[in-house]
Amino acid sequence: MSRRRHLRRPARGFSLLEAIVALTIFSMSAVALYGWLATNMRALGRVEAQQARVRDGRAALAVLESVNPMAEPRGERSLPGGLQIRWTSRELVPPRAGKGPAGNTLVFDLALYNLEVAVSRDGRETTRFTVRRAGWKTARTPGDGF
Repeated sequence: MSRRRHLRRPARGFSLLEAIVALTIFSMSAVALYGWLATNMRALGRVEAQQARVRDGRAALAVLESVNPMAEPRGERSLPGGLQIRWTSRELVPPRAGKGPAGNTLVFDLALYNLEVAVSRDGRETTRFTVRRAGWKTARTPGDGF
């Protein structure tokens, strides 16, 4: 009996069944983790694309600050980095004599326009929006006695 006890040592390490169970649990966890990671990467891509559209839209608005839709009802501007801005305007309020804060007539006639703006980068449209802008033209001179 003592010889048998000596020959039978307790098993050390993992059995094949334990290894298979451990690998199965690890695989299921890894699949869930990779799915979560892929979802986050897609969300990050969407956020970055939206940020690029907002950045391009802000650049377009900065360019449109210097555009007078009464003098240039449609146009196009190119910026460095392949950014291109196109617009067409539609008159909302017809031109009328401008009035100052005190009610005095100004030298300008003013009108309100709706600008349809399309912004493209490297030939692909990134964003499209509408903005309202005032148009102006010099209609009188200060010496006209208005």
